[in-house]
Amino acid sequence: MDMKDFKIDTSEKITTGFQIPDGYWDAFSEKVMQRIPKEEPKIISFYARNKRWIYSAAAVLVLALSLPIVNQLQNKEQELSSSEIENYLTLNKSVSDDEIVNLLEQEDIDKLKVNTPISKDALEDELSNNIDVEQYITNEN
Repeated sequence: MDMKDFKIDTSEKITTGFQIPDGYWDAFSEKVMQRIPKEEPKIISFYARNKRWIYSAAAVLVLALSLPIVNQLQNKEQELSSSEIENYLTLNKSVSDDEIVNLLEQEDIDKLKVNTPISKDALEDELSNNIDVEQYITNEN
């Protein structure tokens, strides 16, 4: 197959069979403008459309962040340190030893027990040499 030289300017034109009506392009812009709506469409912003959801999310976020803070404040109010309890008992002498023992649980009593072995000889020696033996026996101040 031989390739013939093809020159677009000198070769004959092929007709497609389609023709544009006379004056079509003269009225084209007017026809397009008539089809465009006169009023501009209403634009709804993302914020205005989803305002309720945004406020709901913000409320949930505030609630979620405030719960741990409230919980921590309540725990601080409920917890008493041992020094506070000791100071209270020292200042309120109206509380008797029996009342304190009744308020203690078995765990607390077990923690207070001292397991120091004392021989009878050491106990007798301490009681005989101590002038304030009567104070220890009667528990008077």
